[in-house]
Amino acid sequence: MMKLGFIILAHQDLHRTTQLVRFLAKNGCPVSLHVDQTADKSKVDALISSVNHLDDVVFSKQERCGWGQFSIVKATLNAAEALFKAHPDVTNVCLISGSCLPVRPLGQLKAFLERHKGIDFIESFSLEDKKWVKGGLDSERFTLFFPVSWRKSRYVFDRLVDLQRFFKIKRTVPENISPHMGSQWWCLTAKTLRKIIEDPNRKKNDQYFSKSWIPDESYFQSLAQNHSDHIKPISLTFVAFDAEGKPFLFYDDHLDELPKVNAFFIRKVWPGAVKLYRELLSDDRKNHPLSKADEDVFNEKFARANQQCISGGEGRFLQGRYPTDHGKLSGVTTRNFGVLVGYKSLFKDFQLWAHDDKGLNVFSNIFARRKFTFRKKMGLMKGNLLANAKLRDANPRSFLCNFMWSERNSPLLAFQFDMSDVQKIAPVLARDKHAHITVIKEAWLLDVASSHMKFRGKLMNAQVLQAREKEFLKLLEKFNPGNYTIFSLEDALNTPGVILQSALKTLDPQIANGPIEIPELADISKLDTVVRKLNKNGVRLSYKPSKKKKRASKEAEKAVNRPYVVR
Repeated sequence: MMKLGFIILAHQDLHRTTQLVRFLAKNGCPVSLHVDQTADKSKVDALISSVNHLDDVVFSKQERCGWGQFSIVKATLNAAEALFKAHPDVTNVCLISGSCLPVRPLGQLKAFLERHKGIDFIESFSLEDKKWVKGGLDSERFTLFFPVSWRKSRYVFDRLVDLQRFFKIKRTVPENISPHMGSQWWCLTAKTLRKIIEDPNRKKNDQYFSKSWIPDESYFQSLAQNHSDHIKPISLTFVAFDAEGKPFLFYDDHLDELPKVNAFFIRKVWPGAVKLYRELLSDDRKNHPLSKADEDVFNEKFARANQQCISGGEGRFLQGRYPTDHGKLSGVTTRNFGVLVGYKSLFKDFQLWAHDDKGLNVFSNIFARRKFTFRKKMGLMKGNLLANAKLRDANPRSFLCNFMWSERNSPLLAFQFDMSDVQKIAPVLARDKHAHITVIKEAWLLDVASSHMKFRGKLMNAQVLQAREKEFLKLLEKFNPGNYTIFSLEDALNTPGVILQSALKTLDPQIANGPIEIPELADISKLDTVVRKLNKNGVRLSYKPSKKKKRASKEAEKAVNRPYVVR
């Protein structure tokens, strides 16, 4: 007659382990419980007093378990020996953790094992299969020495691996062992497990695996190949790992989809999942046929979570992962925003007009060199973000990320940007898919023309600004095609309403489609003269000065005084 026993390895959240042990024992399943030696003594005592009266529960000799070390295998072996001593009539043994829960009734599991008599359910893959190790050490787990804990002494661990590789130090794999790997959680027949425990080479086997890397994923998986009559390389416990090799947690909101898991247990369950513990440890549960399982549902969920763990959400950067190339590739913002290039040069006090007169969420040149403010007399943003050029320039990308995050609940926003600003942020803006960039090409000529510098200074300044603009436009063309608009300076002077429309569409389409009184344009009286001089000195410009002086100025003056309707 089939009799199912359990080995449970527990080290924390022992109040939840108590519930699991009581449930298994109540359903006629002997339990051998190993509690880690490092567990809180008062909680261990509470666990013992809670289940000590149950005849089907035994406690095994305690070990101080370390992740990736042989102590976990030793704890499992101790628990198996204690189980067989107290219940020699068990026919099948499942190894689970104290944070596991059954996703199907125990009666369904027993019927399943009854139908599959003599089969050992254990993931056991050879090194050639490449189905278990996802990066990291594989064959070297069996050929190098690992005398220290990876988690406690990572530097020493890595250096020892490097030294062994350098000096070509290798251990010989015993002839009776065929290296196999797989999940730590299995369900073996008592016959196979006894043979592993009573193996004539047990002492040599233990000695060999005690210097291996993560032996709990290879000890039983390798030795089962020697002693099993029939191995089915699957685990009856579903577990998924994140990018750091830690198991994903199951929460209450996973309950409705758990029948889709192609397993009988899940790991790891969050100790605060009250609903899961209440429902999965109840006695009146219905069977869920394995034929209707669709594990891809969970695999897809965890794959998405894993991808987000690796790359992060847009505009969200963890300290442990930042800086990375992710922000360079996808941007650092979480919402659409406008970047207005050249508007400060074309319109006088454009930011004040947009924010104060029109109520639009427009900021000034937040990447201006030296001193700057977010708006007039506004030097502090939400989240204590200071208008401090020195702090900003230490990491412009982080500054933009924090700026956008501080405005995440505000209306659509835009800020001004010019070729005279700090250009370290330009590649970030160009790569950001949320950035809608409007460029008035060569608008910087208006600043050069109106400056009080001598012509030599104007010439040098124009050459620098032109080179920056060319680089910026190349970045836009390369990384942000189709998400930017470029206007020539001549078009901007002749039809300033179209320029305003492009900016306002980003911020408020309703205002953009209504009558707009154009703000005052910059003084262009000296523009044509300066441009002619620049052309004579080798600065090739797209803007062509008019033959009649001040013609553009008169047209601009007319445009200032008339209302402009944008359709």
